Amino acid sequence: MNESGLLVASPQMADAFFARTVVLLCDYNDEGALGLIINRITNLGSEEVLEQIEVPTAGGIAGPVHWGGPVQPGSVFLTYARQPEALLADEQEALDLPVFQLSGGLWVSPSRKVIEAVANDADNPGAFLSLGYAGWDAGQLDSEIRSGSWIFLDNFEDVLFKLKPDEIYDYCIASLGVTEEQIWMQPIDE
Repeated sequence: MNESGLLVASPQMADAFFARTVVLLCDYNDEGALGLIINRITNLGSEEVLEQIEVPTAGGIAGPVHWGGPVQPGSVFLTYARQPEALLADEQEALDLPVFQLSGGLWVSPSRKVIEAVANDADNPGAFLSLGYAGWDAGQLDSEIRSGSWIFLDNFEDVLFKLKPDEIYDYCIASLGVTEEQIWMQPIDE
């Protein structure tokens, strides 16, 4: 499996946190995995969260704040579609920032410096904030995929900024060429 992509909850997923969710997988390695739920939103607007964390904005981040997952619900992550010039000026500093570079020209970061730079990039083609994240210990995600809890998709560029959050799950299922009723995920016993 690639390090980035989408995890789509199987239709049989009964977990209250993850039923009918789509998770943007940001980091996946031998130590575990980290992702952001991208199809659930909070009742907060980006401006409200930016004000709470004292980040001035020029409109680079707008719209509702996503609920990224149940782990550390007070943490703020930014998903964005273009590196702002302010971050590219000092290449070494940019390398030291906590940033997940995903395929397709997409980045995710919890860094205040990155959030500030993108918030002040009024021409940014797409950016949203998430509160919290989804996390898995070493081997846990592999086990959940083998048990049929998740379907992995590696083509996700069209999903993040072109669809409304409440349309993403159905879009991902339809992209498989089937309906929810036609999917039955069962654990694999080898």
